[in-house]
Amino acid sequence: MTELRSHVMVRGEPRFDMVGQKLPDPLHDTDEQISPGLVTRLHRYALKELEDNGFEVSAWPCEVYTMDGDQRPSQRYYCVEFTHPKGGMVGVQGIMTRHGWPFLDHGFCVDRERS
Repeated sequence: MTELRSHVMVRGEPRFDMVGQKLPDPLHDTDEQISPGLVTRLHRYALKELEDNGFEVSAWPCEVYTMDGDQRPSQRYYCVEFTHPKGGMVGVQGIMTRHGWPFLDHGFCVDRERS
């Protein structure tokens, strides 16, 4: 099985530019961890979604995270990202849980690490 990393982040105070347009929210890591059981279930869910759609990512390092650290774990949206050794990333974002089990998501995300 691939290495699984997880972390919980919270959004900082909203910021605005000189004309009042909202800037991206700053994110801060917390000391909280996602439970190992939930990390495993989220990983399995995302892996199945990706493999069912032709993405073979099972050997890639994986990160499970949420940016909703200020919410209760049952009310958070989770993301699972797999990173290729060359820097490309593919994942499932906005995964919702019911009774601790993933059941619905917002879709795929594709990105790359910038050097």
